[in-house]
Amino acid sequence: MGVSRVFRAGSPYNGVELEELDFEQQADTMYLAHIDHPVGKLTRTAHDAWSFSSVAFGPKITPPGTVTVEVHMPNTDSENGGAAYFPQNAGYAVTSVDKDGFESRWTGAGITAYNDLSLKRNYNFVEWSAVPGAASYKVYKADNSSFYGYIGSTSDLEFVDDNIGPDLSTAPPEAYNPFEGAGNYPSTVTFFEQRLMFGRSRNSPNAIWGSRSAAEFENFDQSIPLRADDSIALAANAGQVNAINQLVSTTSLLALTSDSLFRIDSGAENGYLTASPPATVRRQIGRGSSRLNPLVIDTVVFYAPSVGSGVRSLNYKFEVDGLTSDDVTIFSPHFFEGMRIVSWCYAQEPRSIIWAVRSDGKLLAFTWEQAQQVWGWTLCETDGFVLSCCSIPEDGEDRTYLVVRRNINGVDRTFIERMAASRWATIADCCFLDCAVSYDYDQPRNKFGNLHHLEGRTIWGLVDGFVVKDLAVQNGCVTLPPSAGEVRKATFGIPFDVDIQTMPVMFNGGGGSNAARKQQPGEIVLHVRQSRNILAGAGREDGEEPLQLFEIKTRADEPWGAVDTLKEGKFTMDAPNVVSGQASVYVKQTDPLPLTLLGVYLDPIIGG
Repeated sequence: MGVSRVFRAGSPYNGVELEELDFEQQADTMYLAHIDHPVGKLTRTAHDAWSFSSVAFGPKITPPGTVTVEVHMPNTDSENGGAAYFPQNAGYAVTSVDKDGFESRWTGAGITAYNDLSLKRNYNFVEWSAVPGAASYKVYKADNSSFYGYIGSTSDLEFVDDNIGPDLSTAPPEAYNPFEGAGNYPSTVTFFEQRLMFGRSRNSPNAIWGSRSAAEFENFDQSIPLRADDSIALAANAGQVNAINQLVSTTSLLALTSDSLFRIDSGAENGYLTASPPATVRRQIGRGSSRLNPLVIDTVVFYAPSVGSGVRSLNYKFEVDGLTSDDVTIFSPHFFEGMRIVSWCYAQEPRSIIWAVRSDGKLLAFTWEQAQQVWGWTLCETDGFVLSCCSIPEDGEDRTYLVVRRNINGVDRTFIERMAASRWATIADCCFLDCAVSYDYDQPRNKFGNLHHLEGRTIWGLVDGFVVKDLAVQNGCVTLPPSAGEVRKATFGIPFDVDIQTMPVMFNGGGGSNAARKQQPGEIVLHVRQSRNILAGAGREDGEEPLQLFEIKTRADEPWGAVDTLKEGKFTMDAPNVVSGQASVYVKQTDPLPLTLLGVYLDPIIGG
């Protein structure tokens, strides 16, 4: 994939801080959380216009600039000597409301009126200045107290209070920003039920904050008493210091801490998360999480544990009526011993694969199909050092991008590489080479350029469906040998091998178990789809490549000079006459050609 230019924008974060940076995206805005920086956001306004800024927390609309009140008190009960005249102080506050219903903070501190509104014809006349963008205004009153309550709304710039009783359960929003100053910056962020949620600061490692509801993400104001749509403040406590490493949005809000996993639910039955009634925080799992961002796939959360290595899944199970944590690396612990995952992503279509970058620069592929209970890990090695990965939907499938450091002509260079498309029309269109470039020309040719990133390397190619090997890159170009002729479609890159070995066949029958008994693989059947140049044989107990492998017959009825037809179906082959302690099958491919292995069948000979 080519680009005409690279756009760069200065960032407030340095390289060593990126591992601790958490982010969550909403349309063209990405919210950024780092424990040593104010909450920030990255905003895109055009393809070549990106900017970083700090979030200025507060409401979307400003309050009225000035509020005044005039006292109208023609009645002092003078005919009765003032016996019923009992004036009191009333304070007034006014907020502005925009067309979407978002409310400002209040203006009117110190605005009071001394009047007896219980007597007829007495009233207080409240006025304020207009606010740009305001569709209406709300008026609140503190009746001889410091507590304000709602008394009415208007689209005008004035309001008459003729003894309206304040609703003290609905108070005006007041300024609240829990993230002011160093030590109060949050380190994890997510969205949940139209709220922007933050967690963990240095001063409050177990704290959780949620913005006001209805997508007012940058407003954490609160009222006294709390209203349902006010911002939320919670804490995850379970007898230890539970520093919140990640917040995860599923059917419930999950707080993954260093020691335990918590579920945050609504305080009301079957309701949404609100400030009042307050939410409930319940400990679910006693296995903590690392700082690696979890992956949410369907209803399952995958996370890296805070202690040890590997990957665990978090899922609801009916039989326990709660969340459970399972080790999904239990059959492949050797892939994780002494290692940790530094970056990962999920490519849903078409293979449903989690790509995980290990701390040693190698790449792991985790195939996951929940409905079919299919899952397993694969080690993918390249001659480069993989730094990070991400997945982006393109043309009906998820394309995985990798940041890879490679040594080219003795110089370390960093590349952004994209995995080839899984879907292709003909053998000439596929790509099974590393760090590769593909070409498609109208006129055939035998020389190809734009390979400066592989200068000095010996590479392979797939040209019009044929494999060519040992091509030297000079001055960014390769030239095909005369035997290859001129071609229209070509792909050149670094070759890699595909090695597959089945698990040993274990069974118990009428003759006993085959465990630890001498056995031969017998006849082998491979079920393949759109595959070519496949080698197979009996697997060795030490997992090393067998000394002898056999190729499935490639050519059938194709005319000489034509590309070999891809194999479809089941193919039988005899295994070499060797005796081992366990029967398994080893499948290998070295050429840059497709290999889809659907099944392996064998009839082991026990004790033979």
